[in-house]
Amino acid sequence: MISTTLSLWGKGAVTLPKKWRDRFQTKNFLAEEDAGGNLVIKPLEDVVYYEKNSRIGLHFPRGMEGHEFLARLKMAEKSLRRKEMAKRKRRTLHESL
Repeated sequence: MISTTLSLWGKGAVTLPKKWRDRFQTKNFLAEEDAGGNLVIKPLEDVVYYEKNSRIGLHFPRGMEGHEFLARLKMAEKSLRRKEMAKRKRRTLHESL
């Protein structure tokens, strides 16, 4: 397994080394935490993100197993809920000051 040190930039961006960007023919990656608390970054090949007429979505030209899509959707929903709860807590704290 090849590993390298990545730097976190001001707004949370991480730059992948050029050799990895060239190796994986995609601009979309999935970052997830595994059971051991490690961050794992995986390429999402053949996935197209789009925004059109106030709609956003993903297109999987080769398809994706239904259970995998559902699992990813649930993870995204949990993340959005956590962010919304944190935003509410900050707002409440700010209003109480």
